[in-house]
Amino acid sequence: MTIKTWKNEEGDFTLEVDYDKCTGAAVCKDVCPSDVFEIVDGKATAPNIDACVECCACVQNCPENAITHSNC
Repeated sequence: MTIKTWKNEEGDFTLEVDYDKCTGAAVCKDVCPSDVFEIVDGKATAPNIDACVECCACVQNCPENAITHSNC
């Protein structure tokens, strides 16, 4: 299993993307109100995690259930 993890600067939460499940559909990017996500090489990445408002839209809308957020 290949899981990529991002932690916000304050250490309050983590966001994980299971790269074995992620198909790069970009739904996370489309639904995120804070532009946290980018699609790189066909996979979701979260380079702007510090902008995350913890709305959980990415977790709730990922068609592959590839995203987990420690506060969602």
